[in-house]
Formats: sequence, structure tokens, C-alpha cells
Amino acid sequence: MAFDPTKPANGAPIVAAELRNQFNALKALIDAQQAQIIALQSALASKATKPTAGELDPGYADPPTYADLMNIQSFINDLVQQLEN
Repeated sequence: MAFDPTKPANGAPIVAAELRNQFNALKALIDAQQAQIIALQSALASKATKPTAGELDPGYADPPTYADLMNIQSFINDLVQQLEN
């Protein structure tokens, strides 16, 4: 039986079977949502890994050379790629 928010009607006598069916339907909805939440948490946990780009080398020349700039660009590109995955 699916949950029916109109039952029990106002002023109606209490029927145990009707209330039991309502509670069982609500329990089934809660259990289904719990399974969905667990699946979403698992999916998020697998995506929320810490990027492993390493540390940016602070030993660049002043002003930076072309090779220094290419290393920085490569580091940033690697970091962005890891964050997108």
C-alpha cells in the first residue's frame, strides 16, 4: 500500500490496520531515501579525492624565464584536470 496523506480522515474512528499500513508505507519511503543517500555519499566520496599535483616549485628566477612559465602552466593544467575528474 502506498502512503495516503488523507488517511485517517479528521474525526474518523482509529483503525489499527489503516494506521499500520500508513506507517509501513512511510517506513518504505524512508528506507528508499536512505538507500539513495548512501549511494550518493559513496559517489561523492569517490569523487572527493585530494588532488595529487604536488607542490609548485618556488625556486623560479626573477623575472621568470619562459621555461619557468611553462612549468607553472603545466602545473596549473594538471591541477585543473585533476579537479575536473
